[in-house]
Amino acid sequence: MKSVFRQRYHTKVLIVLFLAMILFVACAGLHLKNHSNPPPPFSDYPTGILDFLQSDGSVKASITVEIADTPETQMKGLMGRSDLSINKGMLFVFQQLKPRKFWMKNTPISLDIIFIGKNGCIVNIAESTTPMSEKHYRSDGPIKYVVEVRAGFAKRFKIDSSTCIRWHRL
Repeated sequence: MKSVFRQRYHTKVLIVLFLAMILFVACAGLHLKNHSNPPPPFSDYPTGILDFLQSDGSVKASITVEIADTPETQMKGLMGRSDLSINKGMLFVFQQLKPRKFWMKNTPISLDIIFIGKNGCIVNIAESTTPMSEKHYRSDGPIKYVVEVRAGFAKRFKIDSSTCIRWHRL
């Protein structure tokens, strides 16, 4: 009689353990599914594609950009961003053509800041900026656009004053 009770007890324990294991695996799978495709960090920015062009019009590099084209999005920029992949950046589109200055306050990653004139060609580049700094990085003249990319991008893709851009919204 004792062995029948033990057998039933062990069977119940095995069933409970089996159900607990199924629940654990299901929850772990759900957890992984929810974190495998996190939402974009700044979903309020429109996006686009930006090409860096050689003088013959061929593409040196192409990136996905978040577009900052309002005073609010331009003030926020990449502040607070702790990572930026090599194929992403931010495009600032200004209404007025004038000299501009940028700083790295509240931006914990180093960036290359690329200043671009009305004609779409690079005016100058501030390479490998200092994170969290209040140092000002200035354009060498009036500009229409600024592209911020991860530090080292300009050097890696040989982006210089002979480079122009072409972009469009998605």
